[in-house]
Amino acid sequence: MEQYTQTWMLLKANLKRDWVKILAWLLVLVGLFVAVAAKFDGIYGTSKQIAAIGSTLRSKAMVALIGSVPDGHLTTALIFASEMAVFWGLFIIIFNYSLAVGASRGQEESGLTEMVLGGHPVGRLAPLLAAALELLIANGLFALITGAGTMIADMPGSDANGTWLSAVAIAAVGWAFGMIALIFSQLVADSHNVSMYNYAFLGIAYLIRMMADVSNPTYTWLSPLGWLEKTEIYTNNNWWPVVMLVVLGALAFLAAVTLNSNRDIDAGVIHVNPGSRKSRFLGGPATLLLWNQKSLTIFWMIGVAVLGASYGSVFNSIGKIFNTSPTIQKVLGQSGIRHLEQSQVLSFVGLLGIIFSLLAVIAGVMIVNHLMTEERRGYLQMVMTKPQSRSYLLAVYVIFGLVLAAVLLLVALVSAMGAGNVVMNHPIAFKYFWRTFIANLPSIALFMALMVGLIGVYPRLRSLVWAYLGLSFLITYFGNLMDLPKWALKISPFYWAKKVPIESINATPLMWMLAVAVVLIVIGFVGYKNRDLES
Repeated sequence: MEQYTQTWMLLKANLKRDWVKILAWLLVLVGLFVAVAAKFDGIYGTSKQIAAIGSTLRSKAMVALIGSVPDGHLTTALIFASEMAVFWGLFIIIFNYSLAVGASRGQEESGLTEMVLGGHPVGRLAPLLAAALELLIANGLFALITGAGTMIADMPGSDANGTWLSAVAIAAVGWAFGMIALIFSQLVADSHNVSMYNYAFLGIAYLIRMMADVSNPTYTWLSPLGWLEKTEIYTNNNWWPVVMLVVLGALAFLAAVTLNSNRDIDAGVIHVNPGSRKSRFLGGPATLLLWNQKSLTIFWMIGVAVLGASYGSVFNSIGKIFNTSPTIQKVLGQSGIRHLEQSQVLSFVGLLGIIFSLLAVIAGVMIVNHLMTEERRGYLQMVMTKPQSRSYLLAVYVIFGLVLAAVLLLVALVSAMGAGNVVMNHPIAFKYFWRTFIANLPSIALFMALMVGLIGVYPRLRSLVWAYLGLSFLITYFGNLMDLPKWALKISPFYWAKKVPIESINATPLMWMLAVAVVLIVIGFVGYKNRDLES
C-alpha cells in the first residue's frame, strides 16, 4: 500500500484545483437535463404528440443519431430517456476526458508530478488513484443530483427504478471512459496526443453503436457507448449494463496502474521517434505547424469522412418514414412520394451540417488554441528569435485553423453525399450539400474569431469559446424541446443555417456574422501584437 501513500492529500489538492470546472460542468449538464425533463410533459404529454414523435424517433436517421427506441407503447418518460441517453453520455464522457487528462498527463507535463513524487513522501501510484477518485466523486455527484432532479420532474410513465438507472448509467459510462482515458495518459507523453487517442476511441465507439443500431441492434453490445441503450430505461430497467461499465472502468484502471508502474515519469509507454536532426522542410512557423499537426489533421480527415459516409449510408431509409402507407402513395403519386423523400433527406442533411460544423469548429479552434499552449510552455521564445512578427505567427495559426475547419466540413458533407447517393434510388444533387457548406461557414468563422480575439486580449477567458460552442449546440438541438423563445434560439450562430438546404440561404445574418468575425480577428491581432508573452 506504500505505492498509494498520500492519495487523500493529492485528491484534496485536485478537488481544490478543479472545483470550479466540476461545478460549472455539473450546473450545465444537470441543469439542462432536469430542465428538459420538467418541460417534457408539456411537449409530449398527449397520445397524439407521442405518436407523432414516436414515428420520427424510430426512423433510421434518428436511430443513427440518438440510438434505438423500444418497440411497443411509448410514454413521455420513455421518449425522454431515448432522446437524452446517448447525447448526455457523450457530454459526460467529454467532461471526464477533461478531468482525466488534466489530473494525469497534464500534471506530469507541468512538472508537478515529478516535484511531488521527488520531494515528498508520496507513493508512485498515488497521483493516478487520486485522479480516478476525483472522477468517481464528480460522476457520483452527477448521478445523485440528476436522479433527484428527474424524480422531482415526475414525467408521465416514469418510475423511481428507471429514473435512478438513467442517472447512474450516464454517470457510469462517463466514469468508464474516464478510466480508459487514464490508459491513454500512460501510453503517450503529452496531453495533446492523449486527447487525440481519447476522442478517436470515442469516435470508434459511436460509429460502432450507430452502424449496429441501424443494421443489427444485437451488435450494439460491441460498443460501451451502446450499453446505455441496453439498460432499457422505463421498460425493463436492466442494471446489468451498469455493472458491465463499472467492471470495464475497474479493469481500465488496473491496466493504467500496470502501465504506470513500467514507465518513467513524464514519459509514455509508446516512445516517440526523434526523427532526423535537420529538415529542409522546416523553414519557418508555417511549415513547423504543418509538420506538428500532420497526424492530427489526417486523423480529423479520416474521422469526418467515415462519419459522413456512415450517416450517408442511411439516406435510403430516411424517406420511408411515411411513404410505406398505401393511402399516402395513392394521394401523392410517384412524383409526390419522390418529393417527400427528398425533403426528408434534405432536412436530415441540414442537421448533419450543424453536427459537422460543430466538429469542424472544434478542430479549427484547437489549432488556434495550440498557439497559447506553445506560448505557455516557452516554445515560442525559440521561434521569436527568428526575424518575424507576432502578427505573422498568429496569422499562420488562424489561416491553418480556418482552412482545416472548412475542409473538414466539406469532406464530411461530400462523403455523406457519396455514400447516400450510392444507396438512394434518386440521388441528391451536389448543390444542396454545397448550399449547406456555404451556410455554415460564417458560424465556423465566428467561433474561431472569438478564440482569436480572446487570445489577443485576455487569454485566460478563452475557455468561454468552448462554453459558447456547447451552449449554441444545445440551444439548436434542444431549444424547441424546451420551448425557448425565438430570441434565445437566435443566440446560437447555428440557428441561422438550420433551414438550409431545404430553404435558400438568408444572406443578411450570415454577412453580419462574418463582419463580427472580422472585427474580432482584428482585435485579436492588435492585442496579440502588444501584450506580453506568457510563460
